[in-house]
Amino acid sequence: MKQPPHYSGLSKLNHWVTALLVTVMLVLGFAAGGAPDEATEGYLMSLHIGLGFFVFLVVIWRVAYRLYEGFKANTASTAPERWLAWAVHRLLLVALVAQVITGPLYLFTEGEGVDVFGWFTVYLPLESLAVIHEPAELVHVVSGLYVIPALIALHFLGAARHYLSNRADAVDL
Repeated sequence: MKQPPHYSGLSKLNHWVTALLVTVMLVLGFAAGGAPDEATEGYLMSLHIGLGFFVFLVVIWRVAYRLYEGFKANTASTAPERWLAWAVHRLLLVALVAQVITGPLYLFTEGEGVDVFGWFTVYLPLESLAVIHEPAELVHVVSGLYVIPALIALHFLGAARHYLSNRADAVDL
């Protein structure tokens, strides 16, 4: 796999669009989980599910494009930092793919469809796979509540450290 010296403009756009959508999806998921009543929870989940259709498309595109373009050469200063950066980038992409697959799978295995804001519904008849309904739900919820937020926090801290260390290197003292 090739390692570009820097990310392309399209990669940066993919990153920030995905970051925005994932943040909105996390907020909607957390808000639905803490909703004061079933009507509010249902409304928030309908937004979460409808937007999830588009997030599915963006995440699959982003991951496919990242695999095609390759990852930027790792410039972390120590071997443990390089390993952590390598792992966090890839785990975050894997977790996002798991999210966009387990969300619809969770619905399809229960005989429901992905209702996209009332415009159309995507439905796959997977009720016969009901045995994977609970595992899909578990992966989706645990990943959304704990794994993805933790990976985002590590990614953010690494980006901040990278940015600040590069700024410190660029300053003449």
